[in-house]
Amino acid sequence: MKKIVYSQDYKDKITRMRRHLDTQFGTNVRKKIFAKINNRVHSIKNNEYLGISVQEMFGIETEYRYIYAARNYIFYRISDSAIYIVNIYDEREDFMWKLFGIKTTSQETEKYWNE
Repeated sequence: MKKIVYSQDYKDKITRMRRHLDTQFGTNVRKKIFAKINNRVHSIKNNEYLGISVQEMFGIETEYRYIYAARNYIFYRISDSAIYIVNIYDEREDFMWKLFGIKTTSQETEKYWNE
């Protein structure tokens, strides 16, 4: 079974998410959400192709796959020796822009989120 390796970007976002959830909703809510995320990430160990291929879904040349957990998209890639967890994005984020520079939100949506 391959090991799971987390990128620094993923670790940083998880740290920020932890602080935000603890502050806004409390430790119990954060623990429930993190349990869902961790269970989903570790499910990849049993089936590394569980996630959706970004290339097949969006036609972008990449090795990334993604899974969905607790209102978050978790991107990963598979190597011969490990599964690399690349990053995690809240469902409201434009992950296509952040990962690939492809804009998928309208100006109205951007205006709403930037206010």
